[in-house]
Amino acid sequence: MSDLSFKKFTSNLSERRYIGPQGTTEFKKLSPKMRAAINDIYSMINKASDPIVSKIEGIIRAVSKKHGVSTYDIEDYFDNELIK
Repeated sequence: MSDLSFKKFTSNLSERRYIGPQGTTEFKKLSPKMRAAINDIYSMINKASDPIVSKIEGIIRAVSKKHGVSTYDIEDYFDNELIK
C-alpha cells in the first residue's frame, strides 16, 4: 500500500463502498452464505451515515449473527481482499 497514491486509494475505497466486490477473485472463492453476508455488509455500509469507520465493527457483528457466519471469517475475507 506504500506505493499506492492517496488519490488512487480513496478512489478504490469509494468504488468498493458503492459497487462491492462481486468481480474479485477472493469474492468468487466464497460460499454462497459468505457472499450473501459480504453483500449485506456493503449494503449496510452504503446506507450508514458518516463516520462509517466507527460503525464497521458493529455492522460485521450484526451481519455475522444474521447469516450465521463467523466474524473471524468475515474479517479474514476483508484482509485477503485488501492484500490482493
